[in-house]
Amino acid sequence: MRRMAMILALSVVAAASWPVSGHAEVDEATRQARWTELRDQIFGDRVVEDGAELLAIDAATRAEDAAIVPIKIRLGDGLSRRVSAVYLVIDDNPSPLAGHFTFGPAADPREIATRVRIDDYTYLHAVVETRDGKLYGIARFIKAAGGCSAPAGKDQALAIQRLGQMKMSFTGEPRLGEPYQAHLLISHPNSSGMQMDQLTRDYIPADFVRTVKITYNGAPVLTLESDISISEDPSLTFAFVPTAPSGEVSVEAEDSDNRHFVHSWPVKAEPGS
Repeated sequence: MRRMAMILALSVVAAASWPVSGHAEVDEATRQARWTELRDQIFGDRVVEDGAELLAIDAATRAEDAAIVPIKIRLGDGLSRRVSAVYLVIDDNPSPLAGHFTFGPAADPREIATRVRIDDYTYLHAVVETRDGKLYGIARFIKAAGGCSAPAGKDQALAIQRLGQMKMSFTGEPRLGEPYQAHLLISHPNSSGMQMDQLTRDYIPADFVRTVKITYNGAPVLTLESDISISEDPSLTFAFVPTAPSGEVSVEAEDSDNRHFVHSWPVKAEPGS
Protein backbone atom coordinates (compact mmCIF):
# COMPACT_ATOMS: atom_id res chain seq x y z
CA MET A 1 0.00 0.00 0.00
CA ARG A 2 2.82 2.44 0.79
CA ARG A 3 4.44 1.65 -2.56
CA MET A 4 1.19 2.37 -4.40
CA ALA A 5 0.77 5.68 -2.54
CA MET A 6 4.34 6.67 -3.44
CA ILE A 7 3.80 5.79 -7.11
CA LEU A 8 0.54 7.73 -7.19
CA ALA A 9 2.23 10.78 -5.67
CA LEU A 10 5.06 10.60 -8.19
CA SER A 11 2.71 10.19 -11.14
CA VAL A 12 0.59 13.15 -10.03
CA VAL A 13 3.75 15.27 -9.82
CA ALA A 14 4.76 14.09 -13.29
CA ALA A 15 1.35 14.95 -14.71
CA ALA A 16 1.43 18.40 -13.09
CA SER A 17 4.74 19.14 -14.79
CA TRP A 18 3.33 18.67 -18.29
CA PRO A 19 2.23 21.68 -20.33
CA VAL A 20 -1.53 22.32 -20.28
CA SER A 21 -3.05 22.32 -23.77
CA GLY A 22 -6.11 21.08 -25.60
CA HIS A 23 -6.11 17.52 -26.85
CA ALA A 24 -5.97 18.60 -30.49
CA GLU A 25 -2.73 20.51 -29.85
CA VAL A 26 -0.68 17.65 -28.37
CA ASP A 27 1.58 15.94 -30.87
CA GLU A 28 2.80 12.36 -30.80
CA ALA A 29 6.28 13.27 -29.60
CA THR A 30 4.79 15.03 -26.57
CA ARG A 31 2.58 12.04 -25.79
CA GLN A 32 5.56 9.69 -25.98
CA ALA A 33 7.55 11.98 -23.70
CA ARG A 34 4.73 11.86 -21.17
CA TRP A 35 4.71 8.08 -21.17
CA THR A 36 8.49 7.96 -20.83
CA GLU A 37 8.32 10.19 -17.75
CA LEU A 38 5.51 8.16 -16.22
CA ARG A 39 7.24 4.86 -17.00
CA ASP A 40 10.39 6.07 -15.27
CA GLN A 41 8.43 7.30 -12.24
CA ILE A 42 6.51 4.01 -11.83
CA PHE A 43 9.09 1.41 -12.87
CA GLY A 44 12.41 3.18 -12.41
CA ASP A 45 15.16 1.85 -14.67
CA ARG A 46 13.40 -1.47 -15.32
CA VAL A 47 12.84 -2.31 -18.99
CA VAL A 48 9.25 -2.52 -20.21
CA GLU A 49 9.34 -4.89 -23.18
CA ASP A 50 6.88 -4.78 -26.08
CA GLY A 51 3.87 -6.90 -25.15
CA ALA A 52 1.88 -6.52 -28.37
CA GLU A 53 1.93 -10.28 -29.00
CA LEU A 54 1.14 -11.17 -25.39
CA LEU A 55 -1.68 -8.92 -24.18
CA ALA A 56 -4.39 -6.55 -25.39
CA ILE A 57 -6.49 -3.64 -24.16
CA ASP A 58 -10.15 -3.66 -25.21
CA ALA A 59 -11.65 -0.17 -25.19
CA ALA A 60 -13.69 2.03 -27.48
CA THR A 61 -11.76 4.29 -29.84
CA ARG A 62 -14.07 7.14 -28.81
CA ALA A 63 -15.79 6.84 -25.43
CA GLU A 64 -19.55 7.37 -25.20
CA ASP A 65 -19.22 8.71 -21.64
CA ALA A 66 -15.79 9.88 -20.46
CA ALA A 67 -16.79 9.35 -16.82
CA ILE A 68 -17.64 5.66 -17.32
CA VAL A 69 -15.30 4.03 -19.84
CA PRO A 70 -15.25 0.20 -19.88
CA ILE A 71 -11.72 -1.21 -20.09
CA LYS A 72 -10.73 -4.87 -20.45
CA ILE A 73 -7.18 -6.23 -20.29
CA ARG A 74 -6.65 -9.65 -21.89
CA LEU A 75 -3.57 -11.83 -21.45
CA GLY A 76 -2.45 -14.66 -23.71
CA ASP A 77 -2.32 -18.13 -22.16
CA GLY A 78 1.47 -18.20 -22.02
CA LEU A 79 1.65 -14.87 -20.21
CA SER A 80 -1.33 -15.51 -17.92
CA ARG A 81 0.42 -18.54 -16.42
CA ARG A 82 3.36 -16.33 -15.38
CA VAL A 83 1.72 -13.05 -14.40
CA SER A 84 1.88 -11.61 -10.90
CA ALA A 85 0.45 -8.11 -11.48
CA VAL A 86 -0.97 -5.66 -14.01
CA TYR A 87 -0.63 -1.87 -13.98
CA LEU A 88 -3.23 0.28 -15.76
CA VAL A 89 -1.96 3.78 -16.60
CA ILE A 90 -4.05 6.57 -18.13
CA ASP A 91 -1.31 8.90 -19.27
CA ASP A 92 -3.13 12.25 -19.32
CA ASN A 93 -5.31 11.82 -16.25
CA PRO A 94 -4.56 14.00 -13.20
CA SER A 95 -3.66 10.78 -11.35
CA PRO A 96 -2.36 8.55 -14.15
CA LEU A 97 -1.91 5.24 -12.31
CA ALA A 98 -5.54 4.10 -12.34
CA GLY A 99 -5.01 0.66 -10.88
CA HIS A 100 -2.48 -1.93 -9.73
CA PHE A 101 -3.93 -5.45 -9.92
CA THR A 102 -2.07 -8.19 -8.01
CA PHE A 103 -3.05 -11.82 -8.61
CA GLY A 104 -3.10 -14.57 -6.01
CA PRO A 105 -2.91 -18.37 -6.35
CA ALA A 106 -6.70 -18.75 -6.70
CA ALA A 107 -6.93 -16.35 -9.67
CA ASP A 108 -7.36 -16.97 -13.37
CA PRO A 109 -5.77 -13.74 -14.67
CA ARG A 110 -6.52 -14.06 -18.38
CA GLU A 111 -9.09 -11.24 -18.32
CA ILE A 112 -9.80 -8.36 -15.97
CA ALA A 113 -12.19 -5.49 -16.62
CA THR A 114 -13.17 -2.28 -14.91
CA ARG A 115 -14.57 1.19 -15.69
CA VAL A 116 -12.45 4.35 -15.63
CA ARG A 117 -12.60 8.10 -16.00
CA ILE A 118 -10.75 9.68 -18.93
CA ASP A 119 -9.86 13.36 -18.61
CA ASP A 120 -8.46 14.04 -22.09
CA TYR A 121 -7.49 12.34 -25.32
CA THR A 122 -4.82 9.95 -24.11
CA TYR A 123 -2.93 6.72 -24.33
CA LEU A 124 -3.86 3.90 -22.00
CA HIS A 125 -0.98 1.66 -21.02
CA ALA A 126 -1.27 -1.82 -19.55
CA VAL A 127 1.97 -3.20 -18.12
CA VAL A 128 2.16 -6.81 -16.97
CA GLU A 129 4.68 -7.95 -14.36
CA THR A 130 5.65 -11.62 -14.35
CA ARG A 131 6.70 -13.66 -11.33
CA ASP A 132 10.32 -13.49 -12.45
CA GLY A 133 10.20 -9.69 -12.54
CA LYS A 134 9.88 -9.01 -16.27
CA LEU A 135 7.62 -6.25 -17.58
CA TYR A 136 5.59 -6.30 -20.80
CA GLY A 137 3.54 -3.31 -21.95
CA ILE A 138 0.99 -2.32 -24.55
CA ALA A 139 -0.71 0.99 -25.43
CA ARG A 140 -4.07 2.02 -26.85
CA PHE A 141 -5.20 5.53 -27.75
CA ILE A 142 -8.67 6.67 -26.70
CA LYS A 143 -10.64 9.82 -27.44
CA ALA A 144 -12.52 11.12 -24.41
CA ALA A 145 -12.47 14.28 -22.31
CA GLY A 146 -13.80 15.69 -19.06
CA GLY A 147 -14.43 12.42 -17.25
CA CYS A 148 -12.61 13.33 -14.05
CA SER A 149 -14.66 16.49 -13.47
CA ALA A 150 -18.01 15.23 -14.79
CA PRO A 151 -20.86 15.53 -12.24
CA ALA A 152 -21.75 12.41 -10.28
CA GLY A 153 -24.45 10.29 -11.84
CA LYS A 154 -26.31 9.82 -8.54
CA ASP A 155 -27.70 12.05 -5.84
CA GLN A 156 -24.94 12.46 -3.24
CA ALA A 157 -27.24 11.81 -0.29
CA LEU A 158 -28.40 8.55 -1.86
CA ALA A 159 -24.82 7.61 -2.70
CA ILE A 160 -23.75 8.04 0.92
CA GLN A 161 -26.78 6.08 2.11
CA ARG A 162 -25.76 3.13 -0.06
CA LEU A 163 -22.05 3.54 0.62
CA GLY A 164 -20.16 0.26 0.60
CA GLN A 165 -23.00 -1.98 -0.52
CA MET A 166 -21.80 -4.70 -2.89
CA LYS A 167 -23.26 -6.93 -5.58
CA MET A 168 -21.61 -10.02 -7.05
CA SER A 169 -22.85 -11.84 -10.14
CA PHE A 170 -21.39 -14.93 -11.77
CA THR A 171 -21.27 -16.21 -15.35
CA GLY A 172 -22.27 -19.84 -15.93
CA GLU A 173 -22.06 -22.72 -13.45
CA PRO A 174 -19.00 -23.21 -11.20
CA ARG A 175 -16.97 -26.36 -11.80
CA LEU A 176 -14.01 -27.67 -9.86
CA GLY A 177 -10.67 -26.77 -11.40
CA GLU A 178 -12.18 -24.56 -14.12
CA PRO A 179 -12.12 -20.74 -14.35
CA TYR A 180 -15.29 -19.10 -13.05
CA GLN A 181 -15.99 -15.49 -13.96
CA ALA A 182 -17.42 -13.02 -11.46
CA HIS A 183 -18.50 -9.39 -11.63
CA LEU A 184 -18.23 -7.17 -8.54
CA LEU A 185 -20.01 -3.83 -8.12
CA ILE A 186 -19.33 -1.58 -5.12
CA SER A 187 -21.67 1.30 -4.34
CA HIS A 188 -19.39 4.29 -3.77
CA PRO A 189 -19.28 7.81 -5.29
CA ASN A 190 -15.54 7.53 -5.90
CA SER A 191 -15.40 11.32 -5.95
CA SER A 192 -12.36 12.65 -7.77
CA GLY A 193 -12.06 15.99 -5.95
CA MET A 194 -12.56 17.74 -9.30
CA GLN A 195 -16.35 17.53 -9.40
CA MET A 196 -18.61 20.42 -8.46
CA ASP A 197 -21.82 20.12 -6.42
CA GLN A 198 -24.45 21.43 -8.82
CA LEU A 199 -26.45 23.01 -5.96
CA THR A 200 -23.79 24.59 -3.74
CA ARG A 201 -21.21 25.14 -6.52
CA ASP A 202 -18.54 23.86 -4.12
CA TYR A 203 -16.08 21.17 -5.08
CA ILE A 204 -16.86 17.73 -3.66
CA PRO A 205 -13.87 16.41 -1.66
CA ALA A 206 -12.04 13.38 -3.06
CA ASP A 207 -13.49 10.17 -1.60
CA PHE A 208 -12.65 6.94 -3.37
CA VAL A 209 -12.13 3.21 -2.95
CA ARG A 210 -8.38 2.67 -2.67
CA THR A 211 -8.08 -1.10 -2.07
CA VAL A 212 -10.20 -4.13 -2.93
CA LYS A 213 -9.08 -7.56 -1.70
CA ILE A 214 -10.81 -10.66 -3.07
CA THR A 215 -10.29 -14.16 -1.69
CA TYR A 216 -11.71 -17.63 -2.34
CA ASN A 217 -11.82 -19.89 0.73
CA GLY A 218 -9.16 -17.66 2.25
CA ALA A 219 -6.79 -17.91 -0.73
CA PRO A 220 -5.97 -14.59 -2.45
CA VAL A 221 -7.60 -14.09 -5.84
CA LEU A 222 -7.04 -10.43 -6.67
CA THR A 223 -6.03 -7.23 -4.93
CA LEU A 224 -6.76 -3.90 -6.60
CA GLU A 225 -5.05 -0.71 -5.43
CA SER A 226 -6.85 2.15 -7.14
CA ASP A 227 -7.39 5.88 -7.22
CA ILE A 228 -9.70 8.63 -8.52
CA SER A 229 -9.43 7.39 -12.12
CA ILE A 230 -11.79 4.50 -11.33
CA SER A 231 -15.40 5.43 -12.11
CA GLU A 232 -18.25 6.01 -9.68
CA ASP A 233 -19.56 2.69 -8.27
CA PRO A 234 -16.35 0.74 -8.93
CA SER A 235 -16.83 -2.29 -11.15
CA LEU A 236 -14.47 -5.23 -11.44
CA THR A 237 -14.74 -8.37 -13.57
CA PHE A 238 -12.32 -11.18 -12.77
CA ALA A 239 -12.08 -14.97 -12.63
CA PHE A 240 -11.02 -17.55 -10.06
CA VAL A 241 -10.72 -21.34 -9.96
CA PRO A 242 -12.97 -23.23 -7.50
CA THR A 243 -11.10 -26.02 -5.71
CA ALA A 244 -13.77 -27.29 -3.29
CA PRO A 245 -17.41 -28.42 -3.66
CA SER A 246 -18.46 -25.77 -1.16
CA GLY A 247 -16.65 -22.46 -0.86
CA GLU A 248 -16.93 -18.73 -0.41
CA VAL A 249 -15.77 -15.63 -2.25
CA SER A 250 -15.06 -12.73 0.10
CA VAL A 251 -14.41 -9.06 -0.66
CA GLU A 252 -12.85 -6.51 1.67
CA ALA A 253 -12.72 -2.91 0.49
CA GLU A 254 -11.24 0.20 2.06
CA ASP A 255 -11.71 3.78 0.94
CA SER A 256 -9.67 6.97 1.28
CA ASP A 257 -11.48 7.86 4.52
CA ASN A 258 -10.39 4.50 6.04
CA ARG A 259 -13.91 3.06 5.95
CA HIS A 260 -14.03 -0.73 5.60
CA PHE A 261 -16.64 -2.77 3.74
CA VAL A 262 -16.84 -6.57 3.79
CA HIS A 263 -19.14 -9.06 2.07
CA SER A 264 -19.11 -12.77 1.12
CA TRP A 265 -20.95 -15.01 -1.35
CA PRO A 266 -21.24 -18.84 -1.30
CA VAL A 267 -19.93 -20.85 -4.25
CA LYS A 268 -20.97 -24.49 -4.73
CA ALA A 269 -18.97 -26.15 -7.50
CA GLU A 270 -19.76 -29.32 -9.42
CA PRO A 271 -17.07 -31.75 -10.67
CA GLY A 272 -15.19 -30.50 -13.71
CA SER A 273 -15.97 -31.67 -17.21
